[in-house]
Amino acid sequence: MDLREEITRRSLKKIKKFHLARDWVGGRTLELGCSSAGLSRMLMRDRWVGLDFDFSVVKEYSSYLGKPAVVARENLPFTSSSFNTVLMLDFLEHVDNDRLLLKEAARVLKNGGRLILSVPRSGKLLILKIKNLLGLKKEVYGHKREGYGEKELLNMLGDAGFEVKFLEGHSGFFLELLEAIQNLIYLKLKGRKRRRAGSISPVEEGELQSLKKLLFLQGLAYPFFRLADFLDQLLHTSYHVLFAVAAKREWDCEGEKSPSQS
Repeated sequence: MDLREEITRRSLKKIKKFHLARDWVGGRTLELGCSSAGLSRMLMRDRWVGLDFDFSVVKEYSSYLGKPAVVARENLPFTSSSFNTVLMLDFLEHVDNDRLLLKEAARVLKNGGRLILSVPRSGKLLILKIKNLLGLKKEVYGHKREGYGEKELLNMLGDAGFEVKFLEGHSGFFLELLEAIQNLIYLKLKGRKRRRAGSISPVEEGELQSLKKLLFLQGLAYPFFRLADFLDQLLHTSYHVLFAVAAKREWDCEGEKSPSQS
C-alpha cells in the first residue's frame, strides 16, 4: 500500500465516502477535483479522466494515477454526453460558480449517467461555530462557502437537470470535532502559506512525505475516531456531510422528456 492510499485508509470520513461511492462508479468517469488522489486510486476504473483548477495538483494527480488529467474552470472542455459517471467529492464548495459546474456536469454525462457528489453541510451547526473559534474558517479549507443545506442541494441538482437517486448524511458532531483538532495540529506543524485546495489537504509529494512521521500517531488515534463515530450514531448527532447520487434526466432532441420518463 502506497503512502497516499495509507493516509486515505486512516481517515474514517474518506473510508465512509469510499464505501458510499464504490458501487456507483462505472463506465468512463470524469473526476472533478483531483486532491491527493488516494481515494481516487481506490475507486478508479479503467476509463478515467481528472480535472482540477490547479496545474500543480493536476500534474501530481496524473503522475500518481497514470491517467490523463486537465486544467480547466467551470466550463468543462469535453463534448456533450461523453461520460457515464462524474465524480465530485468535496469539490463543489471550492468552486466560484457551483451552479454552472453542475449544469456542465449534466451536459457531459450521457442520458441516465450518474453524478456522485459529496459536500459539507451548512446551517446552524455547533461544530461550525467551534471551527471558527479555532481559526478553521472556510478560507483555511479553500472553500467559497461553508457548505449546502439539504433542500438547497436538491434544488440545485434539479435545476441542473438531475434526478436524485440516493441521498445520505454522515459524520456527526464528535467525529467532526476530532477531525477539526487533527486539522488544527496539522496546520500548526505545517506553518506555511496555504494553497488553493486548503492546507488541510496535502497534495504534493513533499507534503505527503512530511506526514510519514504522523502516520503512527494517526494510527493510534483511529480507534478514537471509531468511538466518536459510534457515539454520533448512538446519540443521533447532526450529520455534517451530504452524499448524493443523481442521474441525468433523459430528454429527447426537442428538449421534452422522453416517453420512458413520462
